[in-house]
Amino acid sequence: MSNPYQTPDPYAGGGYGQPQQPGYGQQPQQQPGYGAPQQPGYGQQAGYGQQPPAYQQPGYGYPQQAPPPVPVPPQPYGATPPPNSAATAAVALGFVAILTTCFYGGFLGLVGIGVGIAGLNKSNTTGQGRNAAIGGIVLNTLAVLISAALVVYILVAAKA
Repeated sequence: MSNPYQTPDPYAGGGYGQPQQPGYGQQPQQQPGYGAPQQPGYGQQAGYGQQPPAYQQPGYGYPQQAPPPVPVPPQPYGATPPPNSAATAAVALGFVAILTTCFYGGFLGLVGIGVGIAGLNKSNTTGQGRNAAIGGIVLNTLAVLISAALVVYILVAAKA
């Protein structure tokens, strides 16, 4: 303000067309004149024998808020739980048991049925591999039935 007789502009420096009001418990700011004592500004220390400015409550406006929490990175798209290895093993044992029916397919079939049941129980908790476990149980049961039929055929053929 260069002219001391000019009236102050009420819209200067208030932001959004509002004059700047002092906060609750704060004294209105005065420009230092000839008789007004100057108080040290921010970052300046009071001289010897002067009192530092008293603690003032924050003014009107939005309260200070804590910073927002750090967001957790999302899981990659299409991430799937680990596969049900017991169900996969039951299917593999079922194929091997059917192929080796003449030698020891019945024993592998019994082991495969047990592994297939374990895979079915695991699929109830994880939701993965249910169809493979059922397929393994079916293949192993088929291998056991083929082995039993082969044993019966051999015994009947030996008597004739």
